[in-house]
Amino acid sequence: MADLKIEKIDAEAYSKFLANNPPSSPFSLPEFLAAYRETFSTESELLSINRNDSTVAVCALFVGRRASQKLVKLMPIRPYDGVHFRSLESSTNQKREYDVLTALQALAEYLKRNFAFYQMVFPPDTSDIRAFQWDGAQVVTNYTYVMDLPGFTEDGYTKSLREVLRGAQNSGLAGGMCGVDELVSLQQLSYERHGRRPPVSAGNLLALLKRLDAAGLLRTRCVRNKNGRVVSAMTSLIRGRGMYLYVSGTDAIAERGASHLLYHNILNEEKREGKIFVDFCGANTPSINLFKSAFGPRLAAYFRVWRANTLITRLASRFKKF
Repeated sequence: MADLKIEKIDAEAYSKFLANNPPSSPFSLPEFLAAYRETFSTESELLSINRNDSTVAVCALFVGRRASQKLVKLMPIRPYDGVHFRSLESSTNQKREYDVLTALQALAEYLKRNFAFYQMVFPPDTSDIRAFQWDGAQVVTNYTYVMDLPGFTEDGYTKSLREVLRGAQNSGLAGGMCGVDELVSLQQLSYERHGRRPPVSAGNLLALLKRLDAAGLLRTRCVRNKNGRVVSAMTSLIRGRGMYLYVSGTDAIAERGASHLLYHNILNEEKREGKIFVDFCGANTPSINLFKSAFGPRLAAYFRVWRANTLITRLASRFKKF
């Protein structure tokens, strides 16, 4: 990639590029990165990929050290990161594909050269990750569900889902809005119910969501029972004409159908507001997959790539230390 050069850039240059080339997902927006840095006391490295004097793409990496090894790490409850390319609406598809592939090749070489270990998770709209395979990285395929809202109707629901929704509505469950503090309490209960440890402590999660909410990136909805108590809640990340389901929680003794009604309300409200899609952000757990698939979304693949570049990190990665 002799004609490509990767440079570290400051927050102003990064923000300016994204303002002129809006990213498809919100997970690397300056406000989102700042919320993570402040909550988890971590550092981020901002890069530009340049051809001659023109910036082709930018990306943001969270960096740290373990066993004196410099690495790129994944942050909790951040489903995607990736690389954001300049808008090329006037270019041919072939030109855009060339720019994307060569930029990712340059990035793969840069990561191998500068970090003992790296991981990245690309969103579904980045489907060509051959550059990382060619460079020896491991590629893991994950799945999410995406609802394309222009064609969304409740006719796509399964029969059993429609029955559950009727029962939920007849029992007095109703949708509404709630605060992120109520959501966090339910999220912790959900993990306790399944005997699993939450990926983020309640204190850190609340601090993160409050920062994202203050930045105007969140919309938090809930379902209340007939007594007004919140029994299911979801906060979504808003970006342009899309919506990403982010953090959810359900009461252990919630009335049947509370989560189903919550998803149902979100899909209908987002369609009425003119959104183009809702990304369910995950379809990798069998039980959750069955729940989400009942709404009739399409299945989309996305990729996690990782590479251990030193003996220490290669050994550690075998035991999931990274």
